[in-house]
Amino acid sequence: MVGAVLYVVLFAFMRALRRKHATAPRGLCAGCAFVHMQYAVSGRNAVFCTFGGGVRAVQIDVMYCTDYRDRSAPPRVVSVGFVREIAPVEAAGWVP
Repeated sequence: MVGAVLYVVLFAFMRALRRKHATAPRGLCAGCAFVHMQYAVSGRNAVFCTFGGGVRAVQIDVMYCTDYRDRSAPPRVVSVGFVREIAPVEAAGWVP
């Protein structure tokens, strides 16, 4: 009888530990555009940050990052150079 009660208590304790472990939150890096993640068969994962061209291992679960870029956001459109708009050849008055 005591063995059965001990078994039920131990079984309930093990289920509680599994539930707690399964609901661990994911870090901020999981949704970043600069992340390189490797998932193992055992359920563990390795996280690397590729911001700035280098690859750095991330050893902790990141809560806030200054270089974070949302992976699902559309890319930014950036104008490069000093000329805002180039006029077409016909509008400039050039005739071949």
